Amino acid sequence: MKCSRFIYLIICFIILGFPTQSSSKELVSDQQTKNTDELAILSNDSQWLDLLHYHRIGLFDSFQSQADDQNFFLSIDGKHDPYSEIKATVTAFLTAQQQEEETAQCQFPARLNWLQSKLGNDYFPKHTCTEYEQWFKKIDARSITLIFPAAYLNSPSSMFGHTLIRINRISGKNSLLDYSVNYAANADPNDNELTFTYKGLSGGYPGVFTVLPYYEKVNEYSFLESRDVWEYELKLNKNEVDQFVRHTWEIRNTYFDYYFFDENCSYQLLTILDAASSRLNLSNQFNLSAIPADTVRAVADARLVNSVTFRPSTLSLMKGMLNQVSSDTREQAKKIAQPNVDISKNIQHTSEFEKAQILELAYQYSRYLSIRKKLHTKALNKQAVALLSARSKVQAKQVYKPYLTPEFRDDEGHFSKRLATKFGSNNSNKNDNDQYIKLGFRMAYHDLLDPIPGYIKGAKLEMFNLELRQNLNASKTRIQSFRLIDIASLSPRDELVTPISWYVSTGFKRPDSAKDELTAFLSSGAGASYQWKNQLFYTLLNGELNLDNDISDGYRVATGPRIGWLTQTNRWSAGIEVNYLYDVFGAEFKAQDTIISMSYNFNKKWQVRAELYYKQYFIEDIKATNYEYENIFSIMHYF
Repeated sequence: MKCSRFIYLIICFIILGFPTQSSSKELVSDQQTKNTDELAILSNDSQWLDLLHYHRIGLFDSFQSQADDQNFFLSIDGKHDPYSEIKATVTAFLTAQQQEEETAQCQFPARLNWLQSKLGNDYFPKHTCTEYEQWFKKIDARSITLIFPAAYLNSPSSMFGHTLIRINRISGKNSLLDYSVNYAANADPNDNELTFTYKGLSGGYPGVFTVLPYYEKVNEYSFLESRDVWEYELKLNKNEVDQFVRHTWEIRNTYFDYYFFDENCSYQLLTILDAASSRLNLSNQFNLSAIPADTVRAVADARLVNSVTFRPSTLSLMKGMLNQVSSDTREQAKKIAQPNVDISKNIQHTSEFEKAQILELAYQYSRYLSIRKKLHTKALNKQAVALLSARSKVQAKQVYKPYLTPEFRDDEGHFSKRLATKFGSNNSNKNDNDQYIKLGFRMAYHDLLDPIPGYIKGAKLEMFNLELRQNLNASKTRIQSFRLIDIASLSPRDELVTPISWYVSTGFKRPDSAKDELTAFLSSGAGASYQWKNQLFYTLLNGELNLDNDISDGYRVATGPRIGWLTQTNRWSAGIEVNYLYDVFGAEFKAQDTIISMSYNFNKKWQVRAELYYKQYFIEDIKATNYEYENIFSIMHYF
């Protein structure tokens, strides 16, 4: 505030030295003095705090502005003191001269609009803001649509999904030409995925808002073509839409520290929606973390959704087609989608209906190759045009059934946090019966037995999963495991799409071969998955590293196969998995286990599970193999 006070002294000196200007300056001073109490009250108004982004999320954050750019504040204390900021804002709005290139009124039109609604439209002098007014007119806002692309496990920044906002134009007929508002980390392109994840979790990147034509965002996130997208048109009146646009102008060049788990894309979009209307209180519902699906759920629960549109990805459309054609049609489509292949020669002996099917499937496959695989893009695009031209000459009309909108939206699935209570017992050739209770807490987000509605089949993504164990015949409770990250992608292969199935898991756990040691571990594997009707079969090659000073050699490296079967339905899921781990270096932990598991969903908040384990493992200390049966009954609560 020292700078502000110095400016104020200069103003007073000018007033005393130039009596001819005293009337206007005295009016400013009188207005400020007269409204000191009123400004103190307004500085605590929830809408003023939303405009300054005063929120709190996380365990240790204090209640202050989440904006980390000093240029966002007119007071040096504005980040911590909303009263100081409102005084500085009112002063700047009153004293700015029209001839200035960039007045505070032009910089903060949303603040100006809100203060005028409280203090009166004639309270501040009128200023012309040419650049802002031209921009506002170009945006041409009619309504706002929340865009929610589905989760994408192969990108650390989009594993939980992503959200952005499209501003629908009054004069617009093509949504690609509308403007979008996006918040993302301004990451170093040279950072690898591990560095990106670390910095994203620790606030190591500045997060920035960008306003660009929607088609540019689609190009930037070209993988959207392989991700289903939900579009939620919001119930905001014209005044709220306009205030949203005004506030977007205010923050378009402001940076916020980006945090992957809480102050992320989805959370910050809620904060600017809150700033648009006094009736919204969306961001304050999130105190610890903000998962995209949960933020969309908050918008839907607030009854802000006017209509919902589903846009299937190229991959989904292609898989929908595959389910309707013969294997010969698939092979022909795969062949003619390749660059420089003679189309007419390869389909000349087929019926008109089959030609249409082959050409449409081939076109979708060529798009998939160019967008997802980025192979021979120019040649593929040329072939795609040729496929469309050939299709236009075939008389058969609709040859595929329309792609059906999923029964459940992504925001209609279970909540991302989970509490688990497990009751178990194990019997082995070394002890009669060991009964225990486990308590678990998972921060996010979904495993293979969780309720599947709204989630991707064959996908698992868990973070910060803590499990405590209390043996009923012992007096102490101990940490059984703490998994920092546990990801699996079991995507089935077919004639056209051949993804690699993979998983990675890391954290701390107590191996069966050394139950008293909490060892650090890193486990990963890759392989292939295949689907038959609703059944998923997969086989992977495992690899695991264990580190602990109290085990032989301080480490252990092992490898072996992992084979499984999985079925997931809306009401229940079940699976069988067999694992073998053969020691390569270090401690002797040689182990194999078979797991049979089943879950039943009462609703999206409650689930029960039953699991049966057969384990065979080598105990290094006694140089003997142990055989163990373990039964677990679990109650899961999602919130």
